[in-house]
Amino acid sequence: MKWLSRFSFHRRLQYTFLILILLPFVVVTFWSYTSVRENVSEKIARSNEETLKVIGSQMEKTVDSISFVSVYFSEAYDPAVLESLRYLKNTGSFGNYGVYTHYNKLKTTANILSVQSLDADLQIMLVNRENRILIGNQNIPVFSVLPENLLKESSRLDEREKVSLQWFPYGGTPAAPDYYYAVRFITDPLNQDKLATLYVGIPSHYFRSLLDTGNAVSRLALVDQKGRSIAITGEAANADEGPLLVSEVRIPKVGWLLTSKTPRSSIDSHINREFLVSISLIGLFFLAFLVLSMLWAGYMNKPISLLRASVKQYVGGNRAVRIPVKGKDEVAVLSAAFNQMLEDMNGLLQQVESEQEEKRRLELQALAAQIRPHFLLNTLNSIKVDLLLSGDPAHGAMIDALMKLLRVYVHADKPLELAEECRVLGSYVQVMQIRNRLDIVWECEVGEEEGAVMLPRLLLQPIVENAISHGFSARPDHPSIRLEAAFESGLLRISISDNGRGMPEDKLQRLNRRLQGSEDTALWPEKGVGLVNTARRLQVLYGYRARLSAQAREDEEGMTFTLYIPVTREKEAVPLDDPDADRR
Repeated sequence: MKWLSRFSFHRRLQYTFLILILLPFVVVTFWSYTSVRENVSEKIARSNEETLKVIGSQMEKTVDSISFVSVYFSEAYDPAVLESLRYLKNTGSFGNYGVYTHYNKLKTTANILSVQSLDADLQIMLVNRENRILIGNQNIPVFSVLPENLLKESSRLDEREKVSLQWFPYGGTPAAPDYYYAVRFITDPLNQDKLATLYVGIPSHYFRSLLDTGNAVSRLALVDQKGRSIAITGEAANADEGPLLVSEVRIPKVGWLLTSKTPRSSIDSHINREFLVSISLIGLFFLAFLVLSMLWAGYMNKPISLLRASVKQYVGGNRAVRIPVKGKDEVAVLSAAFNQMLEDMNGLLQQVESEQEEKRRLELQALAAQIRPHFLLNTLNSIKVDLLLSGDPAHGAMIDALMKLLRVYVHADKPLELAEECRVLGSYVQVMQIRNRLDIVWECEVGEEEGAVMLPRLLLQPIVENAISHGFSARPDHPSIRLEAAFESGLLRISISDNGRGMPEDKLQRLNRRLQGSEDTALWPEKGVGLVNTARRLQVLYGYRARLSAQAREDEEGMTFTLYIPVTREKEAVPLDDPDADRR
C-alpha cells in the first residue's frame, strides 16, 4: 500500500472505496453472472435433450410402422399376398382378369397396413421387377413406370440385403430432401427369386412438423448414419453468432442423429437484460454513496488543503502567512504546530541571512585589497627591468615580489594550493622586510600531500602581517616566521610561529575569546581585526570544526597561531562540512 502515500487523504479515501468495496462487488457480480449463465445454459441443454428424446421416440414409432409394413410383405405372413406377388412380378398392365384379382388383394392388404402410418403421411410404393408400380398413392397410376430419378437412387442400394431396410434421401436439396425413402427387396422364400421392391417414403413436412419446437433461435437437424441431411429446421448457425449450445440424441434402430444447436448469444441476451436492470439499480446506490463520500471527504480535506496552500504561500515568499486555529481537534493542533514551525523557520532564516551577509562582508573585505588595473603591473615590470639594467638587483627583486603579490590580489577569488600560498607569503615577507628594513627569515615546512590542499587565497596573509606589524615592532635581532602543516584526525593543522615580543596572558585569553566568537568585537574594534576576520572566515567557509587559536611559544618568545581546517580523503578543504555549521 506504499503507492497510496503519493496521493492525498482525499484520494486515498476514494481509492480505498474503489478497492475494498467497488472492486469486490464487481468481482462478485461477475462471478454471479458467470454462475447463472452456466446454470441457465445447463438447464437449457437438458431441456433441449429431453425435447430431442421425445422427437426421437416419435420417429422410432414411425420407423416401427415402416418396418412392420416391410416385414409383412417380405416375410409372406399371408400366402395370398405371396401368390399375388409371384403372379404380378413381371406384369406391366391389366392384361387379364387374374391380374386384376391379384392387384385387388395387394391393394386391400396395402390399405390395411397404411392405416398405421396415416399420421406420418407416408408414401408407400410396391414395384415389381419390371419397375412397374403395383401399389402406390392415389395420384400414382397403377403399372406406371417408377420415376427415373428414384430408380437411379435406388439402383445404388445393395440388392443382396434382404433383411434390413435401406435408406436414402430423394428430391429437394442435399440439406433438405423432399422425401427420405426406406427400401426393402422382397424375394420368394422358396427360390430366393426377386419378386418386388417396397418403397416407403417419409415426406419432409413430417420431419419439419416434429422438429418445429417453436424456438426460432434453435436449429434442429436430423442426419442419417452416413451423415446425409434428412431435415433441418430453425435458422442456420452463423460463425458470427459465436459458441453454440449443442445437444444430441441418437435413434438406435436406424442410427439417425438428432442435433439441437442454440447460440449462446441468445441465452446471454436474456441474462444480460436481467443483470443490466439489477446492476443499474445497485449502480445508482453506489453513485449516491460515492457522491456523499466525496462531499464528506472534501469537507474533511478542506483544512488540509488550507494547510497546503499556506505552505505554498510561505515557500513563495509570504513569511507572514499563518493558519487560523479553530477548535481543539487534530487539525487545530496540527495548525498550531505548523504556525510555531513557521515562527522557528523565520528565526532560522533571519539567522542564515545574517550569516550570509556576514560572509559577503568578509569576502568583500578579502577582496578589498585587489588591484585590478593591469597597466600597473606593466608599469612595475618596466621599472623592474630598468632597475636590473642599471645594476640595482635588490630593488628589482622587491619590485618582482610586489608584482607577484599584485597578481595574487587580482585573482583573490580563486582557491590556491597551500604550497603556492607559501610562495606567495614568501613574496609578501620579502616586500615587508624591505619596507620595514628587517631581515626576516621565512621558513615553510609543508609536505607534498599537505601542499596539495586547496585553500582560499590570502587566508594566511593576515596572520603573517600580524607577526610583522605587532610581533616585530620591537625590532628583534633575528626575526623569523615559520609555517608548518600536518594532518590530524581529518583536519589540516597549519601553525604559523614567530619570535616576536609575544602577548600578555590576559590579552592572549581575550584574543582567543574573540577568535572563538564568544566576545563582542565591538568592545575592541581596533584590535586584531585581521585575525578576527580570518577566524570568522574559517567558520563561515568550513563550519564549526574549523577554528583559529593563538598560543604563546613555550620556552621562547613569540606567538603561534594554529588553524584547523576540515579536509576530505582527497585532501581538499570541505566548505560547510557539517549541517551545524552555525554553532559557535
